[in-house]
Amino acid sequence: MTNHDDFSSHPKPSRGAVRRRRLLASAAGGTAVLVTAVVTVMTAGLATAAAPTSGQEVTDQPAALDTSGQAPETVLLPTGDRVRMRPDGTIGLLPAEGRDDIGFHAVTAADGSGDTIIVPQDKSDEILSGTEDSRRYNVTQLIADGNTDAADVEASQLESYAGLPPTTDDAGAEAAQTLTVAIKDRSGDVPASSHVTWFDTADPDHNGSLEFDAGGIASADLTPGAYLLTYSFGNDSTDTEPGEEIHGISHVVIEDQSTGLVLDGAEAQPVTVEVERSDATLANDVLALAALAPDGSSVGLTSFGSDATNRYLMPETDLPGYDLGFRYQQTLTGTKGGPYEYNLAFAQHGIPDDTAFRVADDDLAAVETEYRGFGKAVDGFTCKSGDHAVASIGMGVCFLTPTSFPSERLELFTADPAISWSNRVEGGRYDADDNLSDGFREEADLVFEPGETERTFPHGPLAAGGSAMFLYNEDGVTHTENFANLGTSVNGEKVHLLGYTGDATLLRDGLQVDRITGIDPSFGFGFDLTEPAAGRYTLAVDGTRGTAIGPFATTSAVAWTFDLDPTSVGPEGQVLILPAVGVTAEGIDGGWAEDRDQELTLELVDGEGKAVAAEEMTFEVSYNDGRTWKSVDVDQDGSTATVELDHPWYTRYVSTRTTATDASGTEVTQTTIRSYGLR
Repeated sequence: MTNHDDFSSHPKPSRGAVRRRRLLASAAGGTAVLVTAVVTVMTAGLATAAAPTSGQEVTDQPAALDTSGQAPETVLLPTGDRVRMRPDGTIGLLPAEGRDDIGFHAVTAADGSGDTIIVPQDKSDEILSGTEDSRRYNVTQLIADGNTDAADVEASQLESYAGLPPTTDDAGAEAAQTLTVAIKDRSGDVPASSHVTWFDTADPDHNGSLEFDAGGIASADLTPGAYLLTYSFGNDSTDTEPGEEIHGISHVVIEDQSTGLVLDGAEAQPVTVEVERSDATLANDVLALAALAPDGSSVGLTSFGSDATNRYLMPETDLPGYDLGFRYQQTLTGTKGGPYEYNLAFAQHGIPDDTAFRVADDDLAAVETEYRGFGKAVDGFTCKSGDHAVASIGMGVCFLTPTSFPSERLELFTADPAISWSNRVEGGRYDADDNLSDGFREEADLVFEPGETERTFPHGPLAAGGSAMFLYNEDGVTHTENFANLGTSVNGEKVHLLGYTGDATLLRDGLQVDRITGIDPSFGFGFDLTEPAAGRYTLAVDGTRGTAIGPFATTSAVAWTFDLDPTSVGPEGQVLILPAVGVTAEGIDGGWAEDRDQELTLELVDGEGKAVAAEEMTFEVSYNDGRTWKSVDVDQDGSTATVELDHPWYTRYVSTRTTATDASGTEVTQTTIRSYGLR
């Protein structure tokens, strides 16, 4: 499965079902959480030049806001394949039953909107010819408009949707010259499948796909200029022979005459990985190439494979004005000596001199991991995505390993300062669309060092987490977009609970401005200020959850009070940081503590876990689920404080209530019933 994209294109979700996506901007790529097949589409982060509002701490990097608890949105394609778009722009795809062997391409719409069209391989001819309506595969607009079944959308509703990119330059056709491309597989024959896309280097949004005839020839009429070609071509596997995929990026210049280019697979070198463990089996892999421009934009391809397909890489070519990036990642699993998982990544600028990689276990980070969960047996997944630590190459991809809670396994990682790992762990209860509806999720970015370590997941205690409010003006109305994580653990981790049902209320000077009920606040919500005015605002959020995944943080509430003048919000919007008090302690695993005497550490942090200067903190504890509370002295030092607790002999659960005030005057009050338990 191969994915070709102009990585500089920007999907533009409409208001309504995805209005909060202004706040949920993604970085380079992301992760997908669907089984079987994954298509990932890159979006751009939302940059703001926010001016401070009434002394509130402000960030100009909304992309840094925590979106790990946000819900994805899904749509069913006419083929029965289900597409899932996460709030960070990542797209995941779950093929319909019996369609696991169908490939998919992600194509950018032709109108410059950046909309993503998902093209199933077995429908590509019909979609390109127009006999199949490509607009029913425009997942960006379908999801933005709240459609869940593309086949049922009225044709009149599709009129504003964009189509596929053109394959020729219609503008300036009189000056166009013909680019002819011939492709050959490694045996010199015409490959069975191909996907070749050209990009105008002067305007990467101007691009198109080449259609090859039975002789392996394709052409496009292009105006003079410099172009990049990204390509993947090859043959499917048979009962006796593995398939092959050949990948590369080329640069061509169109002048005042026709130009020809031959892509000969015989020139490609194999991409392989050799590991020490003899029973290691390839679970999945990804090969990504990117032409990286000095301004940070890029054009490239990302290809998803399996053990049925051999990888080949074309020799490095000169890409004037660009830096060529290469990334190859493998996930391998085995059981000899106990269950284990290799997570290997090789990333660099330029093509490696030798693409036959050899890996020794002693050079890896070996993490003995115990997945405990929060007290109830549940299932879930882990995902690991390795990429260049400085400049991301291609699209972020994580491979899913089914994981039971509780369970144990050895996880081996490439340990290299040049490689950064994006790790996700999730478990709980899933709905009919395979969305995690009640559970826990962690996301972390790590750079590993070689050697053996141990890890237990998760820890606890749980409390409300830091958040943010994004404000913007539109048609004379100030809109806010928010999220609130009601159950969070920052005890050497970054865990969020999902599955709350609660309310969110916005007040100004003690009077209610708006109220939203029956929501899971971690999935995002927003208010419309039709009569914006300056004042002392309070955002109060609360929620309750069941005990299907564990008995902790069953009721949670958090309220922030701050000065705000919505009329001062600039055209690019503004982000307010809403801090919260994180609670940490030693000796807590899976939400349970063995010792009845604990020292808790309190720290005022933002949504990313970064310390926020605190003027004052208080702490209270309850041993009867919040019916009565006891004030406890705190020893405060800047943004942190410590609390000594000597729990009564009868204690089963510890509930916590904290308050804090930051340097700008923002006040936060948090209450968590059953923050952790005692065995």
